[in-house]
Amino acid sequence: MPADSNTDQVDVTVSIVSGGDPELLGDCLASLPDAAGRASVEVVVVDNASADGLAGIAADHPALRIVRNRTRRGFAANHNAAAANARGRHLFVLNDDTILHPRCVERLSRFLDQNGSVGVAGPRIYHADGRHQPSAFRFPTPARVALTAVTLQRAGWVLSETERIRRVDWVHGAAMMIRMDAFRQAGGFDERFFMYLEDVDLCRRLADLGWKVAFFPPASLVHLENRSTAAVPERRVYQHARSRSLYAAKHHGSGGERAVQAMTAAMWGGRVAAASLLRRPGEQRAFFREQVRAARDPHRRPAIEDLAAGDGSEPDPAERVAS
Repeated sequence: MPADSNTDQVDVTVSIVSGGDPELLGDCLASLPDAAGRASVEVVVVDNASADGLAGIAADHPALRIVRNRTRRGFAANHNAAAANARGRHLFVLNDDTILHPRCVERLSRFLDQNGSVGVAGPRIYHADGRHQPSAFRFPTPARVALTAVTLQRAGWVLSETERIRRVDWVHGAAMMIRMDAFRQAGGFDERFFMYLEDVDLCRRLADLGWKVAFFPPASLVHLENRSTAAVPERRVYQHARSRSLYAAKHHGSGGERAVQAMTAAMWGGRVAAASLLRRPGEQRAFFREQVRAARDPHRRPAIEDLAAGDGSEPDPAERVAS
C-alpha cells in the first residue's frame, strides 16, 4: 500500500476525519488494504479534537499520518488540512463510518486515470442492511426545490439508482475520489460550509471549471449513515438549513436564497399538514414543524457548528426536536 518514502508520490491519499469513535475508525482502516488493491495509498486521519488523541489507533497503525486539532473543525476545513501536504495524485475523501469493499480505491483511481476529463468519481454506497443508499444527485436549483415543494417528493434528484457508470451533478461526500489537480484548481472545499453541502458546492465549482463528475458503481462500500451526529437531531436540522441557505446565496444570489428558504418552509409545512391528516405520531409532526422554523431562520437555534465552537449549550445525548 503506502510508498516507502515520505516524498514519493502515491496514487491515492485517503483523507478520513475521526469523530472520536476509535472502533468505527478502526473498522474503516481495517477495510483499506483490500480496498487499495494494486493502488499505492497513503492514509491521513484528522483527529478532530478527540479526548485521547487516537492513541490506540496510532499504535495499531504506525504508517498513518495523523493531523490533530485542538478544537473541533468542520468537514471542509478538516479535509483541506489533510490535503495540504498530500502525496496522492487523487484525494479520496472518506467518512470514518464506512467499510470499503475489495478494490474500491483501486477501481476509482484507475477510472480517473482512464478518464482525463473526470474530476470527481463516487462509488456505489450501501446501507448496512445491503440496500442501496442514494449517493449521486442533481444540483439543488431553485426550480428543482420549487418542484419538490409542490409535489412533496424529491423525484428526479437521485441519479445513483442504476448499475451503469454515468455522468451526474454531484456525489456524496461520505466517499468521493477527486483528482488532486482539480481539487487544487478549485481551491479545495469552501470552509464556510461547516457540515453539509460542501460536497455539492465543490462539484458545482469543478463543473464550472469544466470538470465532469461521475457515478462509478463498480467501486462500492458500506456507509453507516449519521453515526457521528445521530445524538443531536435538532442541531442537524439547523446545520442543514444553514448550509442550504449558504449554497443558494453563493450560487443563485440573495433572491435565490430567499426563494429556497420560502419554498423549503412551504414543503415542510405541507408535510406537517399531511402528517396531521394522516394522524402520524406527534414526534414526526414536531420534526416537520422544526424543519419549517429552520428553513425560515437557520440561526434561530444552535447547530452542530455552535456545539463545536463551545456555545455553552451541550446537548443531552437523547436531545429531541422540540414540539
